[in-house]
Amino acid sequence: MSEAEKKGSPWPWFLVPIAAVILFFVLRECRSHLPPADHATTPATAPDDSAAAAAPETPPAPQQ
Repeated sequence: MSEAEKKGSPWPWFLVPIAAVILFFVLRECRSHLPPADHATTPATAPDDSAAAAAPETPPAPQQ
């Protein structure tokens, strides 16, 4: 004789998709309210060439 199968609870089938949708909208709302990053708004600047021009070039040390 086989045992009758137990029916699972239907709550996870409702709660998990609802929680996923709520989490999606909460995270999207948080992302839209973030201030822009400081480093993203300023362009990268090239190093100052005047310091490189003032320093004399030295030949590389020989490798042994």
